[in-house]
Amino acid sequence: MQKMFRSVKAEHVRMVIAGLSAIVSFLILGFITSWVETYKCHEISVWKHVCLLQLIGGMLLFIGSLKNNHWFSLPWLVAACIFIYTLCYKSIAYLSYLDGKLLMVVPLLQIIAGFWTYYVYEVFQDFLQMQVQSIG
Repeated sequence: MQKMFRSVKAEHVRMVIAGLSAIVSFLILGFITSWVETYKCHEISVWKHVCLLQLIGGMLLFIGSLKNNHWFSLPWLVAACIFIYTLCYKSIAYLSYLDGKLLMVVPLLQIIAGFWTYYVYEVFQDFLQMQVQSIG
């Protein structure tokens, strides 16, 4: 994480990522719930579970950043990978279900997945660096 933000500590970047996890999860839950009621897309209950995992992982990432414990980032990494998969899968599913309605949502979900992939990479690199420091 030091590569991207040289003047910011890795703990603060992890805290921001944890906060973004909560914000994006709540936005997706709010938007998708109202969107489903409008367009009657099926299989939407997965968002509640995935966003809940993301919220729990974000809280653990935040706590791990405060306590400087790198093991707390692992639940967020797992939840983020599931979140990325769901974003990609659902964006493709919505492309076929919506028949051109709200087509702007598909690239938005894919853009979020792209950012989350970068966050996973950075948090994982930070995890590995902290693991090496704790061993040595």
